[in-house]
Amino acid sequence: MEINEYRKKELANLAEFISTDYCPTGKILPEFIAEQSGITYNYGEYGDCFDGLLEHDSGDFHVYLNTQSILSSDNNRLRFSFAHELGHYFIDDHRNALMKGKSLHKSYYRFLRKNLVETEADYFASNLLMPIGRFKKCAQQNRKFDFSVIEYLSKEFGTSLSATLLRFIEVNTYPIMVVFSKSNTIERYWSSVDFPFKYFLEHSSKRLPPLTVAGDYFNHGIKCEDTESVDASEWFSSYSDIRGVKLYEKCIYPTFNNTVISVIWLN
Repeated sequence: MEINEYRKKELANLAEFISTDYCPTGKILPEFIAEQSGITYNYGEYGDCFDGLLEHDSGDFHVYLNTQSILSSDNNRLRFSFAHELGHYFIDDHRNALMKGKSLHKSYYRFLRKNLVETEADYFASNLLMPIGRFKKCAQQNRKFDFSVIEYLSKEFGTSLSATLLRFIEVNTYPIMVVFSKSNTIERYWSSVDFPFKYFLEHSSKRLPPLTVAGDYFNHGIKCEDTESVDASEWFSSYSDIRGVKLYEKCIYPTFNNTVISVIWLN
């Protein structure tokens, strides 16, 4: 579910203020922010019940973080879950709802959200862990883009590749597109403002074009760990002649629901 632009700005400003106030330099530390805010927390194994949960009791707040199948408290997924729960605390509407006895959704780590409350907490978490000023400065150190830039930023800010990619697009550092496909169908896509192509080859059906790296996975079960060169005309249709125009495509293969994340940029 989408957040309107006014609300995005409001959440971004809130997260930026908190990140600057508590962690003015270096990596953002959700544990430190929680401790300084009087929020208790613990890591434990809770099966498939949730990834993170903020609980209120008589004025006190506690964050439960699920370490099931996660080896370290510095894991990127755990960090994002923690920042997400801090969002529920710092966003007034969310905190007030909890204090009135209302229940927020249990939080699960998802690339796509359908619930507005959870989407807002995700957006807060992204801005908290990747403050725009610091993120832009790091991103702009590399004038030429390749996927190693995303890997570097992911390590630098302690965020997942998918969260880092969406943040990279949002700050509009370099013309790229991210395509999220499921079961051979394009579910969602995001692109920087200056990415030159807007229409997929099978725009109306949302069918993933077959002669792409992602198409190879769905049609032939081939996983490619390297960045590949592809023809722009295999991904996109255009009113201008794009024969001979080359793109780079790098695929990430999440472990859930038969999905692929394609990162596409100019050759």
